[in-house]
Amino acid sequence: MSMLFITIDLTGKDAVFISNCYRYHSGLANLALYRNPPAGLPSLEQAKERIDALQAAFEGGTTGNRVHIELRKIARRDVTDMFKRIISYLQSVATDEDIPALIQSGFGVRRFGARKKAAPAPAV
Repeated sequence: MSMLFITIDLTGKDAVFISNCYRYHSGLANLALYRNPPAGLPSLEQAKERIDALQAAFEGGTTGNRVHIELRKIARRDVTDMFKRIISYLQSVATDEDIPALIQSGFGVRRFGARKKAAPAPAV
């Protein structure tokens, strides 16, 4: 059995980060694995609310308002933590059959683990 390693890009400037978050949220909405998330993980609506709050704080911070800048930093940490927990959950439940859906949803997927070993050539 192989293990899946799911990746997303949570780096970059705030505008790129927010854009990526909306893209990942869209992908989650189309992913059967995340239709009914377990307790402790945000629903799709809650995830969207957190990303929207980050967007609002980002827009408020562009004027130099220090309160909005601090709110943006807090919101970005919150959204980053949220996506890390979501990815951890997806890695624990995803199987090889889910790889195409994950890739189509915008997630990076790598597979680790059991590989078939080639039999050594017989000695002549």
